[in-house]
This record gives sequence, structure tokens and C-alpha cells, in this order.
Amino acid sequence: MKNIKFMDFCAGIGGGRIGLENLGMLCLGFSEIDKDAEITYKHFFGKDERNYGDLMKINPDDLPDFDFMVGGFPCQTFSIIGTRCGLEDEERGQVIYGLVKILKAKNVKYFILENVKGLINHDKGNTLKTILELLDNAGYKVFYENLNSLNFGVPQMRERVYFVGIQKDLIDDNFKYEFPKEYGGDNKYLQDCLIDDEEFIFDDRLSSYQTFLKYLDNKYNKNKYNIDDLLSKDYTVIDTRQSDLRIYHEKTPTLRRGRHGILYVKNGKFKKLSGYEALLLQNFPKKYANKVKDKISNSKLLQQSGNAMTSTIIEEIGRNLMKSVGANKMTEKEILINRGSTTAKNGFKNEDFIIIEFNNWKNSELAQLWLQSMDYDLDDIESVQATKVKGSFKADIQVEIKIEIKLKSLTDIQNLQVKLVSNPKGFNQIDKRWLKSYNELWDIPSDIYKLLQYFTGEKKPKIDNPRDKRRMFADEFSKNEQQILLKFFNDNKTLIVNDILKGRGKFSAEWMLVILKLKDTDTINWALEPINKVLNHFGNGEIRITPRGSFKIGNITIQRKGGDNGRETANMLQFKINPAELVDKK
Repeated sequence: MKNIKFMDFCAGIGGGRIGLENLGMLCLGFSEIDKDAEITYKHFFGKDERNYGDLMKINPDDLPDFDFMVGGFPCQTFSIIGTRCGLEDEERGQVIYGLVKILKAKNVKYFILENVKGLINHDKGNTLKTILELLDNAGYKVFYENLNSLNFGVPQMRERVYFVGIQKDLIDDNFKYEFPKEYGGDNKYLQDCLIDDEEFIFDDRLSSYQTFLKYLDNKYNKNKYNIDDLLSKDYTVIDTRQSDLRIYHEKTPTLRRGRHGILYVKNGKFKKLSGYEALLLQNFPKKYANKVKDKISNSKLLQQSGNAMTSTIIEEIGRNLMKSVGANKMTEKEILINRGSTTAKNGFKNEDFIIIEFNNWKNSELAQLWLQSMDYDLDDIESVQATKVKGSFKADIQVEIKIEIKLKSLTDIQNLQVKLVSNPKGFNQIDKRWLKSYNELWDIPSDIYKLLQYFTGEKKPKIDNPRDKRRMFADEFSKNEQQILLKFFNDNKTLIVNDILKGRGKFSAEWMLVILKLKDTDTINWALEPINKVLNHFGNGEIRITPRGSFKIGNITIQRKGGDNGRETANMLQFKINPAELVDKK
């Protein structure tokens, strides 16, 4: 299925669109009646994006043909905080009928629809039953599930019900769709989202602060909290609900269109959650959030973020859907979107070639392709400066390149992780270090640490007749010990995969550029992928022990370093991947 095309209905500011575009799908247009949301949407995706307007007034014949519908149809009528008048609300509840009309008229193959979890129990389940019957009669097999954004890469408690539909003609009667359980990419933490440098300080300089103090003294909160305690821990999140106050750690409550009373503690002070930060909590990439900072009012961004879809959930639902129906089309599109080949005119020996190409971007077709793959409009770029990064968090020899891209509106920094390979089936080290270094990162329990010392050879084998007198293979441990080790890797999978593939801090990579150059040719094949896709490709899979006695996390091999002419460094722990898997090998 090449070039899966979709349309974005009840689009808001495009959270659903971002999720499907991350899978390589192509958006043909959107439908949104909120004019303020439309302005933000066009800041994100381009002023020439076509808004087809009120979907209840759309003539389906005026729409282009498309394969996939995504939509967050209005939730206020079904929400536990709304009027709960459901399908009887002609202005909002009836939107589902408009969506079904378009689905049938345009012969749409698939859809993802989102609503609040209150829809499931509204009117004792009769509203849900009506919607399911409506979609069934339209020719779709439908599945629904309540999912929480907290499990999909963002630190926000946000439960929503998601509907997935597939035309019955495309599947057999036994078809089952399984909803994803978690996000396969990079998780954001509060510290990654609460980063607005604007002074949204909330203190006694503001009249509303006195109101806050009175609120703490009301009948619901009296004698429960004091200011010093609330300010004692950074990144404490405080939700000033209508009556009682609620406190959260490492997460925020649900962002809602009408909820602006979220505070948090940073550097010992109260700060108000900003619209910019709310966008990040919905996993809108910074490149989008930066486009509207200081251009859209803070209050509007808070409202629009609260009404948006979490992009990572839509991405994972869409990925599972395409896999479920055997749609390799999306996989093909995904494979081809950021890949290519070229003849290296001046030869290709090392990373300096990449730096030279980026710095000569105006004349380099290759660099232009790379920049476009990173979602830059060449017309917006004023200058590009690439330099090799030293002192990275990453401990191995891999190279990272820092790219400073000056646009007409702002300056953007992107860190590229570079992998050079000469064998399509060759494995490449992505991280190696002593166990004590990993212990500092992951706080490895002492019993696990000791077992891993036998695995790397820091400790001599504790069994008789080991295959290698220098160390123990994973399958030489007892069954119980194997399960203990596998459980450790499984419990810490996300942390481990992020650290070894992406890194931490200011040197963490946003992209991986793989250059594959076969011997005796001038042609290089390349893949440039966002790090989230890289994390998902290599890290998404079962934890297991290989026939050779190594550990595997997805497509990542964990083994003893070995080699090094018998030096002590052979006893390091090593992580390896085959970067060429990212490269189109046609």
C-alpha cells in the first residue's frame, strides 16, 4: 500500500495528523470549525493547508479520495464534566453521523476516532451501542479501547476511548485487532516538558496568589497543606480543582480545554503551566511548539492543547492497525521516506564527508535531501553549520554531529548520530562500558550485578566445564538465574534502550544517519531516521536469550565485549545492532 492518504476531521491543532505522519502517511486536508485552532494548525503545517470547514456541511464529492480517516469528534456531550446529552445534542453529538456519511461516500478503508472515556458508560451504554451499530451498518468492523496517554510516552494522565475501524471487505470474519499497550519510542519525562523559559512565576506579586492562599484555607484544603511543604520538591505538580487541591509527582493531570489551574514547582518557586509546555505534554514536537511561541496567546494554546489528541497514541494505534491488516504498504512508505542513494563525487571515507555536505547544503543535493528528510523547508533556511561533537554522554566511539540550522524565524539545533557500515549484514557496536558505569545509570541490583560479572568475565565462571573458561554464557546460568536476568532487562527496557541508542542530556541524538558504502563502489546508500523510529525499530521486541548465549532486547544484542587481544577491556558489556537494517537495500 504505497502512499496511504488520510484526512484529519475535527482536527483541532493536528495531534492525530502528527501521529499518522510519523508513520509516513500523507495528509490531504483537514476539517475544523474553530477559527483559533485553524490558525494554530496552519502555523504548524503551512498556511496553504486546506480547511474543508464544518464537516456537517461538506459535500463528500468536494473531498479528494483518501484511505484513512482520523478524527477526534466532539467530546463535550459525552464527558463526565459536560452536559451528557449525547446523541440528542444536534450541534455536537450528531457529528458522528457526519463522519459516517463521509466514510461511506469516500469508501474510506480505515479510521481512528477518539472521544472521552465517559462515552463508554453514557446513557447506561446506549450511546456507545448506537455508535457501534451505526459504524457496523456502514460496513466497518469496529474495535474500541480506553487508553491512557501516560503509557504512551508522555507524563500526562489522560484517558480517552479510541475506535478503530476496518472495512469488512478487507478482512475475514475472524479478524482481531489488538490495541497497543505502550509507546515503542522515546518517553518524555516532566523535566523534558516543563521547560518554558518565560516567566510564568506564580507568587505574591500577583493578586491571584492571594486567591490561591484563600483556596488553601477553604473547608476542603484547610490544615492539609502549607506553602513551604508544597515548594520543597521540584516538579511537584499541583492541580487547583474547583474545590480540593490535588498533588502529582512525575506526571500531570489531564489537560482540558477549560482547565488552566495547573501549577508546578521549579527552582523552589511556583510556576503556571504554559501553553508551550502543554503542547509538549501532548507530544507535539518542539519544532511545532516553537512555531507558535509568542505568536499564539498562552491561554489559547492551553485551551487547544487540552482539546488535542496525544500524537503518540494515534501513531501506535495506526502502526498496529497496518500490521494487523498486513498492510506492508505503510512499511514500504516508511522505509522509503528518509532513504536514498547517491554517488559520492569526492569519495567517501569518514564523517567529515557528512559535515562538508551539510556545510555546503546550497550546492549539495545530498544535504538538501537530508534536510528535507528532517522536515525542513529549504526556502526557510538561511544557513547550516555542522560540527563534530566531542564529550558526548555516549561512551563508545560513535560519532555525533551537531547541526545548527538558522531559519528565517528561529535557530534550530539537531544532533545526528552517525553510523558507518560496509556490510549489509554486519553488526555495529552502539555502546560499551564497564558494568560499574551501567550501574551508575541503571542502579543495578546487587544480585543482577554479580550475575552480569560472570557474564562479562569480570568474575570467573562458577560452574564446572564452562564453554569459555573466561566467562559464562547466558544459557549457562540456572533457569532461575536466567529468569532473574531477563526480568531485569524487561523491567528496565525503556531506560536501557533510550540510554544506549539516544543518550542523555544536551548531547542526546534526535536523528540517526546510517551510511552504507559497499567495497569497490562509489555509491553510498543512506537512511536518516528520527531517533524515535530508531528506538522503536531496534528496541521493540521480546527480551530473550539467543542460541549463542547472548541476551537480546528486540534487535539489540547484549554480549561480552571480547577480543582486544586479551586485554582487560574484553570484559566490558557491549550492545550491538545492525544499522544497515534501516537502509533501503533495493
